[in-house]
Amino acid sequence: MAAPNVRATFQAGRGANPPLVVLVHGLESFSGTWDAVRARCASPDGPHRHRAPSILALDLRGHGLTPVGDEDDFSPAALAADVVACARAHMTAHGAGGKDTFTIVGHSMGSRVALRAAADFPDAVDHVVVEDMDCSIRRAPKFDHDALRRCVLTAPTREEVVANLAAAMPDVMTRERCEGYAARGRIIETSAGEWTSLVNPLGYALAYERVLAVDDAALAVKQIERFAAMRQPAPIVHLWRAPFDEPGTCAEKDGLGGVEWILQRDGSSEWRVRDCVFENAEHSVHNTRVEAFTDAMVALVMDGTDAPERL
Repeated sequence: MAAPNVRATFQAGRGANPPLVVLVHGLESFSGTWDAVRARCASPDGPHRHRAPSILALDLRGHGLTPVGDEDDFSPAALAADVVACARAHMTAHGAGGKDTFTIVGHSMGSRVALRAAADFPDAVDHVVVEDMDCSIRRAPKFDHDALRRCVLTAPTREEVVANLAAAMPDVMTRERCEGYAARGRIIETSAGEWTSLVNPLGYALAYERVLAVDDAALAVKQIERFAAMRQPAPIVHLWRAPFDEPGTCAEKDGLGGVEWILQRDGSSEWRVRDCVFENAEHSVHNTRVEAFTDAMVALVMDGTDAPERL
């Protein structure tokens, strides 16, 4: 537990005084989604063996190994404050290349938390990467919160965990979907020989209702835009996404809060949103184009180098 309400995995960087990048997962995910990115940065034979950023991969509230906590306090602002508190704690302990700022990379729903962190703590964040997401309001399914609270996440067998998840949220977490969690390492065997789910149905519901089904991300972008217009510290926003014709992409092109709306934000001549399309990528760009994504991330964090418009 690196900070209240967050569990995190820290990976030291390479080279002299490496800066910090904070990786924030998406809905029904956890910090392990970044394992391939972390492995490429840490590979002794890879392109970043001599120079790479330090990495902090988080489990947000209600995801992975982090409990939901106070449901009334579950909001984009609270999640963002968790992220920044955790990052600052690690910067105090390990340093960040002589900087007092860091980069946040958020995947899908996690990018909305990252945008709120950048808006609320502009003096702490220099770059925020929005991976395959937009700012439009999503329509949340109807959730039975009492059933979600009763869901038992740990059981003697994997099959029991799958059954518990499917029973708690039958319209969303079908048995097939839950089997997919197991296949992707989101239902794991514990050291005690039991099985536990790293996907928490209650955390899923709260994140959907209070992060995806609200306009907070659009407000965060407007807030960052105003900082730039007033010549105040303004984190740079980068959209890294799959092509619009990719069936699984979550980055909606049009409408209020869509990608085109984000790209039109321009608070000053010195600030603009950067856009990069990763060809042949799916929604999880960092896993379907892991080499290109990781290399672009390292260049951004280490040198402030923007990714090109297409990779």
